[in-house]
Amino acid sequence: MPRRFTFLSVFLIATLVLVACAAAAPAEEAADGQASMEETPAEMSGKVVVDAGGMVRIGGSFALTGPVPDPGLDIRHGAELAIDSLNAAGGLEGFMFELVAEDGACDGTQGTNVGNKFAADATIVAVTGGTCSGETFGLMPILQEARIPFVSPSATNPDITSSNCDVCNRVALSDALQGATDARYVFNELGLTKVAVVHDNSDYGKGVAEIFQNNMAGLGGDVTSFEGVQVGDTDFRAMLARVGTGGPEAIFFGGYATEAGLIAQQMTETPGLEDTVFMSVDGAFTQQYLQAAGVAAEGTLISFLAGDDSEALNAEFDAKYVEKYGVSPDELGAFHSQSYDSVMLIAAAIAAVASVDDSGNLIIDREAVIAAIRSVDAFDGLTGTIKCDSIGECGAGGVRIFQVTDGAFVQVSGFGME
Repeated sequence: MPRRFTFLSVFLIATLVLVACAAAAPAEEAADGQASMEETPAEMSGKVVVDAGGMVRIGGSFALTGPVPDPGLDIRHGAELAIDSLNAAGGLEGFMFELVAEDGACDGTQGTNVGNKFAADATIVAVTGGTCSGETFGLMPILQEARIPFVSPSATNPDITSSNCDVCNRVALSDALQGATDARYVFNELGLTKVAVVHDNSDYGKGVAEIFQNNMAGLGGDVTSFEGVQVGDTDFRAMLARVGTGGPEAIFFGGYATEAGLIAQQMTETPGLEDTVFMSVDGAFTQQYLQAAGVAAEGTLISFLAGDDSEALNAEFDAKYVEKYGVSPDELGAFHSQSYDSVMLIAAAIAAVASVDDSGNLIIDREAVIAAIRSVDAFDGLTGTIKCDSIGECGAGGVRIFQVTDGAFVQVSGFGME
């Protein structure tokens, strides 16, 4: 399995901040480079004032419970390591960074609860998260109204970003790319034309399944059925029996790890589906999937929206991850590098607009941060060159397709192959 993880050196962190500073001028800066003391209370609205000796606080919504707790924890780890790197490099004007972690639980209602917590906290400058698309949809209207920018490392539903939400950004790539790539792989590379599509009714799973379905049909393929299940279901035999009557050559599943693994396992027990190809997406690109599927995972296919790695820096990142958490990043999830980059992007935007006043307080205008995230021209992140477009799409890389071989994910097609 190719390595996907990189680490920013102190030199690169400094370069990131310099690039950010070139992107936007500090808001309401006096001639001597310090914030004006003439600002009225109205002018200070929307600004975060960090007292001398205080911390620059970035909120984080992570799926620490719910259907993907291991990937959620892994994403939190990536954010924490970014905070460590920023602070090791001296922070910003001597102010250290702090991560305020909340459990978004991969759930829209809980995402709304987390969003309300951050909106009520005047010290939160910006947010990394959410982990899942549904969770992020819960965050979006709250943070938009509160004028708090966010950068998601892993919410991939196409509707996360749009011209209607200027606080919405992500470093993950869109499901629109993944669904289309997966369909082309099944139809053109595998030569399979009859495919059943199953999803878990989540914003993420159903969304990517619909994109796959539409692209298969556009290629001339036959989508024999389109079935929905529920997150938390464990018995899929009746559904698989219905699906089997259509004689599909493959089943494509949009959803998360446990349900994907159980479907793959129960396919081996379903007459007519024993040798049917099973394919899923990055929600199943975890050890959790391998454990749920057991021996049935062998030969199955999983696609992943991957960044453009810097292979030369992987060892340093891995060493720091293992040193801090006692586990390899491969064992928990796949979006820790995107999580790292989301925090670094936020930090770059803050650096572009923050100023120190005559009392030694750090003044950060959230509105200026919102604009600066979209204005950072480019920096070399863990996942490649990070540059946001006008609607907040900041991701680098492409789609990689893996096959489970001898119990491990081995890349067989897509971005990053020689």
